[in-house]
Amino acid sequence: MEVVQTLASAVQLVSAMVSAVGALEQAAADAAEAPRRLQVLEDFVSDLEVLMQQAKQKHAHKMHGPQLERQFQSLGRLMDQLRGNIIKARRALKKGKGKGLARVVWSSVVGDPLMKYIQLIRDDLNWWLELQKLSQSVGNAIASTAKGTPSLLRVKSEHGYPVSDKCDYVRELLEKDDGHRVVLIVGLSGIGKSCLARQIANKPPGNFADGAIEISFGRWCSRAACNGRRSEYHKRLVRKICKFLVQIGSMTVNEDTAKDLEDVCCLLQTSLVGRSMLILLDDVWEQDIVDRFTKLYDNDCRYLVTTRDEAVYEIAEAEKVEISKDDIKRISKGILLYHSLLSAEELPVYEFLDG
Repeated sequence: MEVVQTLASAVQLVSAMVSAVGALEQAAADAAEAPRRLQVLEDFVSDLEVLMQQAKQKHAHKMHGPQLERQFQSLGRLMDQLRGNIIKARRALKKGKGKGLARVVWSSVVGDPLMKYIQLIRDDLNWWLELQKLSQSVGNAIASTAKGTPSLLRVKSEHGYPVSDKCDYVRELLEKDDGHRVVLIVGLSGIGKSCLARQIANKPPGNFADGAIEISFGRWCSRAACNGRRSEYHKRLVRKICKFLVQIGSMTVNEDTAKDLEDVCCLLQTSLVGRSMLILLDDVWEQDIVDRFTKLYDNDCRYLVTTRDEAVYEIAEAEKVEISKDDIKRISKGILLYHSLLSAEELPVYEFLDG
């Protein structure tokens, strides 16, 4: 059976298991068929475990929500009960093996233990399905809980940086359903690209249910800084991506980061499946960095990229936002007003800023 990626298929699996229990009950008297039916149930339990682990990884940054944690615990207890009763059913099947009169005598003395465990398995499955009636599926229930749980993933903004018209404009681009996956912010060094991007990522649009996160690359993570050595550049890129994976809960701090770049990118692909996240790629010097993220599929993530490099700016399929001199004048005025605690009329450089 095909293993599905998220816990949304758990209800479907459990419903299929109820049917499998019925088939097991019919085959209980067949010494050859009953063991095969038990194996089918064991396979179902294994699939459930895989689904639960994938769902936990997907929502790792929201496991602080008590309701979300209880839903996982409920499914975990169901699997523990099923495993225990399947083991007991196997033992009962072995003890009940026999032919003719011997089997009849054994059943008349102790009853049919196998049927007892079949009924327990059915009761466990039906009990768990009853608990899910408030939701169409476990996946929808968890997704709903996760969406209402504040994300721990946030980008820290710069104090005093004003919410400018440019911030609102970029936010609108990110909210568009038919917009590009990449919004590029370009400008000279020190002009305020990163501050603008962090201001937006600090309070991302509501369509990013999994919050926002920043990866800062800088010139250190570029071919020029590595003197053109491809292996060294890839090594530095791996470090950056691994740090990101640690932040979203897909890798531990103590894991070996001496990994191949392609292997890390495969883990990145798996980790972002089904997520809706705003990812800030700050101070990017290499176009292939953006390419590696935009090639990831089966997610609703979008990328806010800051760069001073024209080669990166020329990337196709991206909304492009440039910070101009007029933007800097308005932003600088807002920063001065914040730090000086003066009003606009009291600001000595007001005419200079507008001129």
